[in-house]
Amino acid sequence: MPSTSFRLAVLAAILAGFASAAGLAVPGLYRDAPNWVQQAQGTDIATLLLAVPLTAVGLWSAARGAAAGGLAVVAGLLYLVYNYAIFAFAVAMNPLTLVHIAIFGLCLWSLLVGGREVVDAGASTADHLHRRTSAGLLVVVAVMFGLLWVSQIARTGATGALPADVAKAGMATNPVYALDLGFFLPLCMVAGVALARRTAIRGVAFSMLIWASLMGAGVVGGFAMMAAAGDADAVPIAVGVTILSIVSGMLAAAALLQRRGATDRALRGTSAARARG
Repeated sequence: MPSTSFRLAVLAAILAGFASAAGLAVPGLYRDAPNWVQQAQGTDIATLLLAVPLTAVGLWSAARGAAAGGLAVVAGLLYLVYNYAIFAFAVAMNPLTLVHIAIFGLCLWSLLVGGREVVDAGASTADHLHRRTSAGLLVVVAVMFGLLWVSQIARTGATGALPADVAKAGMATNPVYALDLGFFLPLCMVAGVALARRTAIRGVAFSMLIWASLMGAGVVGGFAMMAAAGDADAVPIAVGVTILSIVSGMLAAAALLQRRGATDRALRGTSAARARG
C-alpha cells in the first residue's frame, strides 16, 4: 500500500481496537435505546475479534509485498468506514464520539489515497476465486438487500409506520439504508460484474467477499446480543446472515489457499529446473 494510506490504516486499526474494547468494557458508554446499544456492542465484538486482527494481519502482509494482504486491508477499512459512519452519525454522543469520527475519517482517507492502487494490484488474487459462485453471491447480496431496503422505505412512505427494527432502535430512520443503497450494495454489484467479466478492477471482488463476511459477523453479534436480551425475532435473521457470512469467508479463504498452492508449485518447478540445469 502507498505509505500515506498505510499509516492512516494503521492508526485507524489501533483506534478501532481501543474504541471497540471500550464499547464492550465500559458500562453506560452508549446512551441509546437498549436495542441500538445491543447492536452497537455486537458490532464492537466483530470489530475487536475479527476486523481489527484481520486488518492488522493484512497490513503486515501488505508491508511485505503481498497483494492479498492489501486487499484484506481494503476489506477491513470498508468495514470500519461503514460501521463508524453509523457510530458517528446515528449513535448518541458519548465520550468516544470524537474517536469514532476519527476512525471514520482515517479509513475513508486511506481508501481514497491508496485503495484503487491496491485493488488494481490484487487482480491476480481475484483470479483464484471460484468466479461464478463468488460473482453470483455478490450480485445476489446487492439485489436481495437492495430490494429489502427499498421495500421497507416504500412501505413507510405509503403508511407512515416505521419498520419494526427502526422503531425498536428508537430512531426516525435507519442509516443502513443510505450506506447500503448509496454505496456498498452498488459496490457489491460492481465487484460481482467485474469478477464475472474479468475486468481490471476484479480485485475488489476479493475485498468485498471479506467485507461481506465481516459485516455478517457484526450483524450476527448484534442479533446475538438482542436474542440474549429476549428478542426472539432476531434468531431467524441471525441464522441467515451467519450462513452468508460463512460462505463469503470460505470463498475468500479458498482463493488464498489456491493461490498459495499455485505459488508453491511454481517454486518447486523453478527449483527442479535449476537442479536439472
